Amino acid sequence: MHLGRQEFALGTFAAAWRLVQALGVLLLVFILSGCSSLQIAYNYAPNYLSYRLNGYLSLDGAQRPALDQELAQFMQWHSEIALPSYFSALEAWRARIDDAAPFTTDEVLVIQAQVEQALEGLGQRAARQLAGLMVTLTEKQQNRLRQQFESENKEYFDEYLNNPNSDATRKNHHKRALKRYDDWLGSLTTAQQTLITALSDQRSKMSLAWGKERVLRQAALLIVLEQQQGGDPLQAERALSVYLSSLKQYREPSLASEQAQLRREWAEVTAEILNSLTAEQKVYLKKKLGGYAQDFASLTAERVAQKAEK
Repeated sequence: MHLGRQEFALGTFAAAWRLVQALGVLLLVFILSGCSSLQIAYNYAPNYLSYRLNGYLSLDGAQRPALDQELAQFMQWHSEIALPSYFSALEAWRARIDDAAPFTTDEVLVIQAQVEQALEGLGQRAARQLAGLMVTLTEKQQNRLRQQFESENKEYFDEYLNNPNSDATRKNHHKRALKRYDDWLGSLTTAQQTLITALSDQRSKMSLAWGKERVLRQAALLIVLEQQQGGDPLQAERALSVYLSSLKQYREPSLASEQAQLRREWAEVTAEILNSLTAEQKVYLKKKLGGYAQDFASLTAERVAQKAEK
C-alpha cells in the first residue's frame, strides 16, 4: 500500500494517515491530529470535512447536501476497500521491527513509493467524488478559497520563513521535524535528535523554495477550479485526478532538480534512526502500529455490518 504522500519511516507513517491530498488537502488530516480515539475521529470525519470545506468555500444550500452525500460514499468505499490494506501494511511493518536485518535506505524508499502509489489511488477516488461539486463552484467561492490560502500562507511564512536564519525559526523547524518522529517512537535519544535536527538544518537552507512550492501547488489547484467551472463533471474528474497525481512531483525548480537527492537524504536518516531504536522505542512503535491496525480492522467490520443492515 503507499497509502500520504511523502514513507516506512516515521515520516512515511504520518503521510500515510493524513491522506491530505485525497480530499482537497483535507481528508483525514483530522483523524490523527489530536483526537484520543481513532474510531470516533474516523466516524466523525465526514462531518468535520464538510465543515472545513464549507469554511474554505462557503457552500450554498444545494452544494452542502451534495458534498455530504459524496463524502459519505467516499468513506464507505475507503472503509471497505482501503482500510483492509492499511491493516495488512501495519501488521507487516510491526513484524518488521522484530526482524534483526538492518533497515536500508532503499527499503525506506520502496515503502515511500508504495505509500505514494496508494495515495494516488485515493486521489483518483476523491476526484470521482468531488468532480460534481467542483464544476458548481462560483467565481466568488474560488476567490474565497484563494483568500483562505493567502491567510494560511501568511501564518506559515511568519512561523517558518520569516527571518529564516534566526534561532527562533530554526527552533520551529527543529520542533516540527522532531515531532514527526517522537509521535511514533516516544522519547528520542540524544543521537537521534541530533540526526533529525541536522537534517532539518540542511533542508532549512531551501526554506524559501519550500514556501514557493506551497504557493505553486495552490495556484495550480485554483487554475484547475477556474478551468472546470460550469464544465463536464467527467472532464473535471480527469483534471482533478491529474492535479492530485502531480503532487508527488515538486513544481519549484530548485526542489524539482534535487527531489531524488532530498528523498534519499531523508530515507538515509530514517533508516539510521530505525536501526538505532531502543527496546522501549520498539515496544512503543509496535504498540502504536498494532493499535491503529486493530482500529482499522474494527472500522472495516463496522462499516460492512452497517451496509448489510440497510
